[in-house]
This record gives sequence, structure tokens and C-alpha cells, in this order.
Amino acid sequence: MDLANWFQSIAERRWPILPSTLLEVRDACSRHNDLISFTELANLCLSDPLLLFDLLRVVGGSRALQRNESIPSVEQTLMLMGLEAVVQRFGKLSAMQPVPDKLDAEVVDAVEDWLGRSRVAALIIKEWLSISGEHKVEDCFVAALIYNLPACLYLIYRNQLPDKPLLQEVADHFGSDYSKVLEQFVQAMPLPAGLLNLLGSGAPSKRKQLLKLAMATANSLEQGWWRSSWNVGLDLVAKLIGATPQQVYLGVVQACVTVARQPRAAAYTYPARSILLIEGEYKRPELKKAAALTSPDQLEQGIRESIRHLSNDLKFERVLFYRYDHDSHSLRLKYQVGLAEGHALRKLPLELEPGSFLALLTSKAQSFHAPESVRNQLVRKYEDDFFEHIGDSEFAIMSLYLGHRLAGVFYVDNGRSGRDIDDTSYHRFKELVARLTPHH
Repeated sequence: MDLANWFQSIAERRWPILPSTLLEVRDACSRHNDLISFTELANLCLSDPLLLFDLLRVVGGSRALQRNESIPSVEQTLMLMGLEAVVQRFGKLSAMQPVPDKLDAEVVDAVEDWLGRSRVAALIIKEWLSISGEHKVEDCFVAALIYNLPACLYLIYRNQLPDKPLLQEVADHFGSDYSKVLEQFVQAMPLPAGLLNLLGSGAPSKRKQLLKLAMATANSLEQGWWRSSWNVGLDLVAKLIGATPQQVYLGVVQACVTVARQPRAAAYTYPARSILLIEGEYKRPELKKAAALTSPDQLEQGIRESIRHLSNDLKFERVLFYRYDHDSHSLRLKYQVGLAEGHALRKLPLELEPGSFLALLTSKAQSFHAPESVRNQLVRKYEDDFFEHIGDSEFAIMSLYLGHRLAGVFYVDNGRSGRDIDDTSYHRFKELVARLTPHH
């Protein structure tokens, strides 16, 4: 695949956007003209890099913009185009969906993941510039959203997951640094020339350096926030903007949480999950192509049978199943065996506060066995109310996921006798809960 030919084939067609963005765009554009808000449409463009790309291509070839080397604000761009032209253009958008033999579901998920990282990076640089007293940030925000786009389009073209880190694979494939690929991408589409002040190879500047660091921070989060190379970047940012490393780090956490709370796609939650991981080696569970998910009734029956088996056959003295409540983002007790009458946990919803033990546990499908010494460490580290109400016994706990959706949490202990949970019982507990997740 020759770079110039590839760019030409990208430039010759319009690209789909994220399905949830398309629904909101259609809703916003279907109103009476007086009720269509350019601000709302601008915010939608700034939440989905694919929609932003579609818009910037309209004005990218403008001679006035090329001369001024400026990046117009997104809202300004919409107003310059005019309401009728915007509604007409956005009316022809399509949604990015898996297509048999052309675009696999796992590739769509990877594309959405990299778009989400761009959005996190955009919020990170906005926060860092704000800390350093700069409030004109939209040029950097837009540049961050564009940064990963060539890599995302590469994924769609190849329809396979990369063998190496994605940006490295793109660079190797074209025999060029990714920054060069990006620069030529801006010129070839064309996108507003002002983007080259931040994404091009010209003179270095503080904003350019901060943008690169924001991208590196967001793009490499899944490899572990505890790595020294990741933290070196944050220390450098702290020096550049005259802030403490803690302030800089909190800007990253806030960006991850904000994107996860307003996800354009399920993968927009991945950065927040990455920042919750405990130090160690992690691999994201491999996506399996699932047939129709078990019906809610079948799942409910499976959960009840599992609870009976854990209590009667494996002899756990307390067995609890917490259902995940999406609206309140909390866990609520659905089934229990062995909780005393009037026990606080019978009615207490468990909040999934960022940074809490339960938020960490439910960030992905995983199980955990906490003998007494480990339990004591957890209590000191997390100070969750949950530990206070459960008591002092060792426990085992496991999150239940259906596809990408958190369904709930199983908890077992021997709270009355204080008997240890041996390895065999723990493994059988894990197997039993794992069986509730359909694999095909």
C-alpha cells in the first residue's frame, strides 16, 4: 500500500462515524431550524474524531485558511457553512458497523478504542494548558482528536488487529515516522493548514511538545501507569507548565473519567479501566464472536443455581450476588445466603467510586482471593465501606461480565466460622461463575 495512493483513496470517499454520534446528529438536525444549536453540533464533532474529520474536510481546502494558517473553531466552521449546508451534509452520514468479511467486530472495537484515546488526550492537553494559564485551547484539542486518525483508518483498511503497537505498525508499514505520515495526511485530505503548526515538522514549541506528551500519555495507558517511562513524561509536563506532578496526573485521571462517563462507544471506557489497574502484567481479554446472548431469564436461573451450589455443595457460609445498576453506577444486593437479619449490606448500595476497590474489581472480568494478610492490606489501601460491613474473614470475589457489559459481582466467605478458603474451593468458585458467561 503506497502512502500517496492510500491517502487518495481515503480522500475520495466519506467515512462513517460512531453509531451513537450519528443518532444524536440526526436528532439535532431533525428539529425546527430555530431549535438547531451550532454549539450542540460543535460539541458532537469534538466528541467523535470521525465526525470532526468529516467537517474539517469541507473547509480544509479553503484558500483563506491556507493563507492564514489558522484553525477555525468548530462552531465558527459550522456557522460559516450555514445551517442548510450543515444539515444537508450531516444528513448523508453513515454509522461504522461490522460488515461480514470486510470489517470485523474486534477491529471496530480497536478503532473505537483509539478514537477514545484521542478524546482523552484532547481533554488532557486542555487541562494542562489551563493549569499553565492558557485558555485558548481548541487548536490543541482538535489536533489531539486528529492525531490517531490515520492509524484508525489503517485498521479499517487492513481489517486486522496489529501485531505491534499500532502507531509503530503504521510507521513500519509505510517506512516512515508516524509524525511524517500524520503531516502528509493533513496535507493530502486536505485539512486546515493551521494543524501543521502542531502536527507538522516545523519549529518546536511548548504547545507542540505538550500535545506529543498528551498523546503518548493517553495512547500508552493500557501498558501500565506505573511504568517509569510513562511517569517521566508527566514529570516533564510538570516542569513545562510549572505544576506539581500530582496536578498533572490528576488531569489525566479526570480526562479518563470524563470520557468514560460520556462514552461515544464502549471502548471509550478503556482508558478509565486502565488507570484503575493494580500494578502488574495485564492482557485485555480476547474478544470472542458471540452468538445471541443468553436470555435474561436463563441468566437469572443460572445465577440462582450457582448460589445454591456455592452454598450447599461448596459449603460457603455467606454467598452474595450484587447486580450492577447502570443508572446509579452502583452494585445492589440481588441474592444472598447467610446474611444476618437486619444486616447493613441487605439494603446498602455499593458505590463504584473511581479509585475504590470495587471500581477496580469491576473494571473487567476478573476474580480475587483475599486471605487474611491480603485482606488487611486492601482495607488499609482502599478504606471502602464494603470491608467494614463484611467483617474480618478472608473472602473470594469475582466480577461477572456479559460481553463488554458488567452484569454484577459474586462474593463468598466463611464469615461465621472464619474457616479458610482453600485453593480447590476458590478454583471451583471461579469456574462456576465463569460458566455463566456464554462462549461460542
